[in-house]
Amino acid sequence: MPVLAEKWPSYEKLMSVSPDFVTGWEVPFTKRGIPAEKIESAGIPIFVPDSMQDTNANLDTLFKDMLEYGKIFGKEDNAKKWVEGQKKKLSAVQDKISNLPKVKAFVYDSDDGEPFTAFEGYTTNILKLIGVENVMAGKNVDKTWGKTSWESFVQADPDYIIIVDYDTSDRNDDDFGKKVAKLKANPQLQSVKAIKEDHFVKVKLSEITPGVRTVDALVRLAEEMHKK
Repeated sequence: MPVLAEKWPSYEKLMSVSPDFVTGWEVPFTKRGIPAEKIESAGIPIFVPDSMQDTNANLDTLFKDMLEYGKIFGKEDNAKKWVEGQKKKLSAVQDKISNLPKVKAFVYDSDDGEPFTAFEGYTTNILKLIGVENVMAGKNVDKTWGKTSWESFVQADPDYIIIVDYDTSDRNDDDFGKKVAKLKANPQLQSVKAIKEDHFVKVKLSEITPGVRTVDALVRLAEEMHKK
């Protein structure tokens, strides 16, 4: 797939490739990107998956979306095979860790004085599948992602910190390394178990938000965080 823009393409750039169909998160199809009405008026249908809209989305929501893509593209058998394969892959790792204690984790995306993290929804729900509890869930915060305080982070005392890495290459650890160093250097956080024990794991945002990389990421995270 050609990359049309670093973030969202202009209407002219999008139309330059004569798309038959457009899909993705809801926000790009608003005034912040290209309004949906403008795309649809050109005769181009838009599909925003439920897993990218439902604040209670989980892996089953994603699988339903993938089956819907199968219908849209006339590849229903391929979609069904993919979903079944993903379920088997996840089940195999779940069997390995079924008797192990749960692990508490904090998802660290970034900070501008206060950490930006995951609260409810898809990311929290998929981590539950591998015995990982998001320490920011159940805090009466009706958001999927948002800011918290360092005090809340310290009080939650996670066993692991899941760091969202924004490097464009898998071979580059600069973003991950900088974030680890920043957390370790913060004097407020020295009592946190994950920091004392150097328990940092790396993910790409695309691995913990709805998409085809979720299950592979869960298998890897389960192995890293449960030492299996």
